[in-house]
Formats: sequence, structure tokens, C-alpha cells
Amino acid sequence: MDTLLSTRTAILTVLVQDRSFGLEIIEKVRARTEGKIVLDEGSVYPALKALEREGLVRSFEGEPLAERGGRPRRYYELTGEGRRAALEQKPAVSGGLLRPVGAF
Repeated sequence: MDTLLSTRTAILTVLVQDRSFGLEIIEKVRARTEGKIVLDEGSVYPALKALEREGLVRSFEGEPLAERGGRPRRYYELTGEGRRAALEQKPAVSGGLLRPVGAF
């Protein structure tokens, strides 16, 4: 499977549950696949930007955090179109390594 496609699918599957920030997405994918899929920042952030350009994901800044030197985290969440795209991936995901928590 194409790396970008699998990264995109993993991101959509994680975001269908709740909004997340980039490193949290990486951690959730690793946990849900029991370490079988390990994404890195170099693939996740470009994929998030592409998904945002395509209208599947939107991002926003959270509150400034002291542990980040007063900088806010950037959170990502699905748009309506992104949720539909994630649901289309459900058959591929449910039979594969990425097991979503809860129902779509």
C-alpha cells in the first residue's frame, strides 16, 4: 500500500474519534496497531496539510501552554467531508491493522 495513502487513512481513522494534535495522532496510531504502524512527523504533517487543502480536515490553535513556552498546539479535526471519507475507509481499516476504538 502506498505510504501516503496509509498515512492518510490512519489519520482519518484517528480523527473520526476526536480532534488531536500531530504527535498525539502518531501515538494513537502506534497504540492502536500495537506498534505495527509507526508514523513519523515527516509523513504526518505533510499529510495533514494535504488533507486540510482537500477540505477533509480543519485545524485550529488551542490555548497557549506553559510547557511549550507559551506556544499553542495545533489541533486537527474532520470536516463533514472528512468524516464521510473516513467512513468509506472503514471496510479496509476494520479488516486491517488499524483498529479504531469504538464504532464509527
